[in-house]
Amino acid sequence: MSRVLETTLEVLGRVGYASLRVEDIATRAGVNKTTIYRRWPSRADLVVAALTTLAGPPHAAETGHLEPDLHALFMSATTLRSTRTGRAFVSALIAESGDPEVDRVCAKLREMHRAPARRLLEHARRRRQLPRGTDLELLLDVLTGAIYARLRECPDPLDPDWVRRVVRLVLSGVGAPSRLRDVSPP
Repeated sequence: MSRVLETTLEVLGRVGYASLRVEDIATRAGVNKTTIYRRWPSRADLVVAALTTLAGPPHAAETGHLEPDLHALFMSATTLRSTRTGRAFVSALIAESGDPEVDRVCAKLREMHRAPARRLLEHARRRRQLPRGTDLELLLDVLTGAIYARLRECPDPLDPDWVRRVVRLVLSGVGAPSRLRDVSPP
């Protein structure tokens, strides 16, 4: 099945999402179209799986210290956008936004990247590392917005120290107690 995902990336890069046809991928990969649909029920599912092969879902071990955990997670989450190929695919999807199917692909990718951060924030709130009533979705929007805006504007890989400073700034802005989140980075 890796041949199908590699072929999907190749065809996606050549023709874009709007012109991507599962039939063409099946032919080029040497499999039946039904084989693809059995594993990936829609073209959107296939594209999300293919893009995930470039950089899997973000992951960071949860240590119980919010600031370094978020830093590690965001460094992991930006792997796809930090590669030339990843930037090209994400830019192509953004260029085709407005198409309901492309928007579903983008929403799936966005949720895949937000879910681990949301879990970290929920656990931190339970540990009282975030003030009661903190709007976790808004906090997540601010963190991801700053990081992805930087990725869009700057072709260089993210500076880990810059990410650390953004995380610290945003957490201090919501009133996260620094004694609970301020742990020296590894």
